[in-house]
Amino acid sequence: MNQTKLILLKQQPELIPMLAHWHYLEWGALFPEKTEADFAADLAASLNEQQLPISWVVVYEHQVVGTASLLLHDMQTNRELSPWLANIYLASSVRGKGLGKWLVQQVMTEARQLGLMQLYLFTEDQAAFYQRLGWQVLKQELYQGKAVTIMSWCCNGMANCLPSPIHAAPL
Repeated sequence: MNQTKLILLKQQPELIPMLAHWHYLEWGALFPEKTEADFAADLAASLNEQQLPISWVVVYEHQVVGTASLLLHDMQTNRELSPWLANIYLASSVRGKGLGKWLVQQVMTEARQLGLMQLYLFTEDQAAFYQRLGWQVLKQELYQGKAVTIMSWCCNGMANCLPSPIHAAPL
């Protein structure tokens, strides 16, 4: 993977229209209230470096081929859970090369460096993939008419960890 880099989207904001198009095609059905412009606005809001939301692009063999984000929220439900690993996307031309595992592990490392204690994600069909990377199934539910699995990962490797500092919700 020595020709693979994870770059902050903040460093290449001109990529937002292309990435928003990818995200809209991939996940538009899970967010039927959102337009492609909404996906672009979400990406624009994640042009951060040390605070959430934050997004990255994957560069493989000098081509932008994917994305990843850490978000405060990623679902209309489960608002008590935060922060979220989201927008894990790879172009179909590079799937099956181990980039997905590399990407998720890179963002997990970034989460640790940001001081996050726990992350959440939801997936329609990749729960086994995430379990191999240390994620635990929290529950399954119907979301926007699709069966999804909600998962968690403790950044310090402990089975039971405290909520992330970013998650501090008012009582």
